Amino acid sequence: MMANPNRDTTAGAAFIDLRALAKTQGRNVAELLDLYLLEGFLGRLAGSEHSPHLVLKGGALLAAYGTRRPTRDVDLLATDLHVDTDTVLALVRDIAALPRDDGLEFDPASAAAHVIRDEDDYSGVRVSMTATLGRARLTFHVDVNVGDPVWPTPSPVAIPGLLGGHVELIGYPLPAVYAEKIVTALQRGTANTRWRDFADVHLLRAQQDLDGTDLTTALANVAEYRGVTLRPLSDALTGYAQLGQTRYRAWVQRRDLTDRLPAQFADLLDGVQQLADPALAGHAGGHTWDHITLAWT
Repeated sequence: MMANPNRDTTAGAAFIDLRALAKTQGRNVAELLDLYLLEGFLGRLAGSEHSPHLVLKGGALLAAYGTRRPTRDVDLLATDLHVDTDTVLALVRDIAALPRDDGLEFDPASAAAHVIRDEDDYSGVRVSMTATLGRARLTFHVDVNVGDPVWPTPSPVAIPGLLGGHVELIGYPLPAVYAEKIVTALQRGTANTRWRDFADVHLLRAQQDLDGTDLTTALANVAEYRGVTLRPLSDALTGYAQLGQTRYRAWVQRRDLTDRLPAQFADLLDGVQQLADPALAGHAGGHTWDHITLAWT
């Protein structure tokens, strides 16, 4: 962390403002520093020649839909791009080297890349890199993946800045965000430890309305691509609430999300299933998920 920062530099002013924001929101300063760092990388990506070939997904995208959670990862889907360690490493270094008046100094020389394997299958490349905001030294990761076809078609999204302004990028539409997370939950069943997927659905469902026909179509497309048979989560995850409670609770505490997520995994699952199961059963077409009442109408 920075020792006695002042407003004489952009970095110092940004740190002071982030610290004040953390106090106002009751958040950890380190959490906001991490998010500010990702925001800085995304701002550089938006101004680069690589932007048309990288689609934003994952935790950093949540801000476009009205919520956030702690993360140090930028998740990107590659389109029309060869995804190997050398190509992705050079691309991330190129983006990080671009100037931006946010006080962040990225260290492209610190970047290292390795292959991501999901259940022994190749799924992309992860680049780890350090950066500084004044004297604060930060680390983040950029995951560039190949994966599911995205429906609806990726479109511009605006990521609101923590300190004002916004970054516009190509991102996953909301139905596609839900579809990937819900189908993953079906695939992994009761052995799943991707608590963030359930947390994201829980947080997002209270932010924006959702068209049931769009969600149904998005689920069908992802399931067909992955060879998954759609069925209600309540059937696929029998006994999971009890099995996952201890590890879920530890994850919530580790991520400092106790004020935003239910203490009981059963309560979180129930909320996720209220949104997902009617669509998985084919009953959501022609209906709308109401983010105020948290019900299909």
